[in-house]
Amino acid sequence: MKQPAVVAILLFLCSCIPENEPRENITIAGYIPIYGTQASSAIRLLDPQTLKNPGKIYLYGKYLLINEVNKGIHIYDNEDPTQPLPVGFAELIGNTNMAIRNDILYADYMGSLVALKTNDFANLVEQGRLHISNWMLGVPPPSGNHFECVDASKGLVVGWKKQVLKNPDCYAL
Repeated sequence: MKQPAVVAILLFLCSCIPENEPRENITIAGYIPIYGTQASSAIRLLDPQTLKNPGKIYLYGKYLLINEVNKGIHIYDNEDPTQPLPVGFAELIGNTNMAIRNDILYADYMGSLVALKTNDFANLVEQGRLHISNWMLGVPPPSGNHFECVDASKGLVVGWKKQVLKNPDCYAL
């Protein structure tokens, strides 16, 4: 009776042996980080942009704010909710969240929480900044994918670009 159990265990262990293919020959679709620094990614109020990857939505007075994930905030005049009019785009690299109170827009940007005076969205004036210590290395990679490991010396990760990778060491669950 013990022999069949030993044979079954050996067969199971043999089925777990990795292939003998060398690791350096693996290529797979994945993502590479796009790096940014606060010096190269200033907060700017730009002309209206096309919505591509909308995130959170926020209403403030007559304004409708729509987050463009990791890029910034679309600003609309929502006085007529049946036809919102584009006002501009607040470029805030890495932005995923926002709140507004007393004409101060609070938003995450490049590893910091920034407070911006809105001035009816004619311009944005930075009022203050607080570093977010657990923002770590920036925007996380898309889950369920291999990616090129982050090199913190290159700056914060502000996005990801799909690419074929050779021997990726990192995987996002």
